[in-house]
Amino acid sequence: MSTVEDSAALLNVSGWTWDGAPEVGNCGQSRGERVNYTYGYGAPPPDGDRASDAEKVADYWRSLGMEVRVVDEPLIVVYAKGGPVGGLSFSTAPGDYHIAGTSLCVPGDAKAIRDQDNG
Repeated sequence: MSTVEDSAALLNVSGWTWDGAPEVGNCGQSRGERVNYTYGYGAPPPDGDRASDAEKVADYWRSLGMEVRVVDEPLIVVYAKGGPVGGLSFSTAPGDYHIAGTSLCVPGDAKAIRDQDNG
């Protein structure tokens, strides 16, 4: 998911890794017709300014036409929806930085995709 990687590239942080393979799930009204994928990307937090990093991510997501909301208590988290993805979040938790994303819905059956992926 390039939007997640592009967001991470804005920050002076190394060591980003994917949480694992994207997870497929049903979306929309009827099961078996549409799916979306969820992603997680994390890195050790830098010693830098978490608020500044959150603002960089929020500004980038706004530039993509997303609706953005920033929560700063008890820790800074940026939430976004719309634009090129279903939704995103960027957390500056003490243990790590984490970007989570959900793709737009596309045609498909989550169960059939999982069965195919699992052999």
